[in-house]
Amino acid sequence: MNRKLLLSGLLGTIALTLVFSAVETAFSGQNKSMKSAGIGATGTLAGTGTLSGSVKAPKEFKAAKVYAKNVDKNVVYMVFTEDGKYQAVDLFPGNYEVSVTKNGFSGGDVQKVSVTAGGNATADFSLKEGTYRPNQQMRIGLPKDEPLLAYDELYPPGHARETIERTCILCHGPDFLPNKQWDESQWNAAIDLMQNPFDNAGSRLVPGTFAPGEREELVAYLVKNFGTESKKRGLVVPDAPIDEKALGKAMFVEYHIPPLAKGERGFHDAHLSQNGDVWYVDARGLQIGKMDPRTATWTDYPLAGPQFRGHGLTQDASGDLWASGHTGFVRVDSKTGEIKYYPYNPEAKKPPHGNTPFVDSKQNIWTTLSWSNEIAKWDRTTGEISRYKGPTDNSFAYGMVMDKNDKVWFANWWRCKVTKFDPENAQFIEYPALTRPCTMRRVFVDHNGMVWYPLESPGKIGMLDPNTGKMVEYPEPVKWGFPYDIQEDHDYNLWIADSGQGGGLIRFEPKSKNFTYYPYVQRTDMPKIEVSGQNSIWYTTRSADPKDQALGVLYPDKSKIKTLAASY
Repeated sequence: MNRKLLLSGLLGTIALTLVFSAVETAFSGQNKSMKSAGIGATGTLAGTGTLSGSVKAPKEFKAAKVYAKNVDKNVVYMVFTEDGKYQAVDLFPGNYEVSVTKNGFSGGDVQKVSVTAGGNATADFSLKEGTYRPNQQMRIGLPKDEPLLAYDELYPPGHARETIERTCILCHGPDFLPNKQWDESQWNAAIDLMQNPFDNAGSRLVPGTFAPGEREELVAYLVKNFGTESKKRGLVVPDAPIDEKALGKAMFVEYHIPPLAKGERGFHDAHLSQNGDVWYVDARGLQIGKMDPRTATWTDYPLAGPQFRGHGLTQDASGDLWASGHTGFVRVDSKTGEIKYYPYNPEAKKPPHGNTPFVDSKQNIWTTLSWSNEIAKWDRTTGEISRYKGPTDNSFAYGMVMDKNDKVWFANWWRCKVTKFDPENAQFIEYPALTRPCTMRRVFVDHNGMVWYPLESPGKIGMLDPNTGKMVEYPEPVKWGFPYDIQEDHDYNLWIADSGQGGGLIRFEPKSKNFTYYPYVQRTDMPKIEVSGQNSIWYTTRSADPKDQALGVLYPDKSKIKTLAASY
């Protein structure tokens, strides 16, 4: 080859390499800058768009909440700022209302933008110093006008408060009483209900709960502080610890359910299905239904009456959905929507109140029966239902799971015990929580066979080793935590649904014992959470306003979204 041509070619190659190197460096710097700002995701799903922008303020802030409501589909997206920048990805095309909120600031008026498929809409905001507090009830990012007071203001110290803390607050949390405006007869009626052994759910306050004179003192305290002349109030709680880098990666999406022609909506549990739909129980509206998160379309299947009101959901190998109803199993054909009922006990004088169903390896369907303190099994081969009475009266059998050996584990809500049931010999073993008094709603068996449980009132999570019986508990590092459910993702992190702190999902890393907080879109609690195959966390908004009932999902890392479908 001609040496001059060779030299020319080498120089051209070197020059081209330098150009590519410079371009790569520039893009690398740009990508590094975007990732540091929490907007590394670009939205790769076909037919969707993105929204990005900046948020400025007169003083430093971290992790402002940016809300984007698709007004056409009634879907709300929420992301957090990182270094004052944000990005929401994989948005349905349509018209949006965008707003921003942050504790200690006001402003951020709603902006209207349009998102197109493959496009990137923008919206920038400037905040002012103000008094907005994030744990107020949310309406797609806008606070409800409800005063928030410190704990000592809501609950003046004294012996009566100590009684409330070990009774009312133990089960209901600190935000329940301030929303009541009852007179003396109403407060007495409420306490009578909690003590009534003949109530459907039995006695929640067992004999001996009150020392002589304590009940009268308690009622007087309730009337004085939460009587007919009081105003509805809420508890102001300190901000949860903020990990801005973690929050900058995250995105919440809430799919708001269409209203019924008559009556209110009220979500309870959700279940991810084999084809990517999310099934739900609408306990108030007496519906079981499904939502396709790829299109935000809904399908309802009405229940025959309140006796079949659903609670939890599961799915068998054929694809049929099973709900635990008040009086029996509810089976929904996932293809046709046909509903069949299987009564737990046709002769029962009061409804057993099915709670959490589960499918074992033989496709038998199990559930807890909370009001009768039993567990029930529908036998796949015979079609018969067997019931097994728990060893502790009025313990309120609640959340259920099964381990890999088909051993049943469930939580006793009111008596705060982890309970194991062996179907082979019909034997129960109870493990009381270390911290008492307490309440416990759910349990979960992790990949190592360890049993995890959340303790609502003390704000702790615990682990039981079934092999040794040893238990250990970890307190949440915040005040007023109220953990409800706990589940494991595919990276072996644990996720906690917590209705304290104004509501939030919490990631717990068992190795490091580190807690990471993800504040909710709106103030609510979550009866049960579900983890999808792509580590997204699905939930329902049970205690939200009936007009704001939604199926929600947290994507801890929005750059890893591969599909909007929701399967295990």
